[in-house]
Amino acid sequence: MQLQGPEMGVHVTRTWSSIQWEGDALLGQQKYTSRDSGSMTGISNLETRWRGFVSLADDIPAHSDFLAGLAIHTLWNDLRGTTTFNQNTYAGYERSAVQLWLPMRWSRPGMWDLDAGLLIYGRHISKLSQVNSHYSDLVNTQHAGQYVQATFHWACADGDTLKPLIRYTHLGKSNSVVMHGSTWAEPASQRWQIGVIWEFNPH
Repeated sequence: MQLQGPEMGVHVTRTWSSIQWEGDALLGQQKYTSRDSGSMTGISNLETRWRGFVSLADDIPAHSDFLAGLAIHTLWNDLRGTTTFNQNTYAGYERSAVQLWLPMRWSRPGMWDLDAGLLIYGRHISKLSQVNSHYSDLVNTQHAGQYVQATFHWACADGDTLKPLIRYTHLGKSNSVVMHGSTWAEPASQRWQIGVIWEFNPH
């Protein structure tokens, strides 16, 4: 299965009580493609990331070279609808996930940031009851995952900053759940994201 398409979002950063708080919310309309069940367009995809950093080398997180903390990520996509492949019709369903991460950052303020993270715990829900009333919604857990993100800082003449970035996320295979004699698991996955953060400087 593959989801591909543009996203647009909001990024917020605040420093309070020696903790740097950050949040991202991304909404996209994407295309679903599967070699087993066909394709579908207009898939809504909502991703959020919330994290708090503390400095490992300085008292002020915004000016530190090394940061670490905790993060919560959520993901939701709406695959409801039908696809047709090899004269067979397949129905889709909603999928969601909540994940706890250990994020780390190495930065050169005004130049670049290098982020990495390790998954501590992930909970994935597949609402199979939307496909068949005889099915239960599946809950799978994940304990293996990594991400890395490189962000570059480009200062503009008006005081704004453009931050192009590239991000790679890998999630390992989940545990297995048995339902109606079949074994269900969330497969290992990978995701690439390329984008730009436009950081406004209020005048």
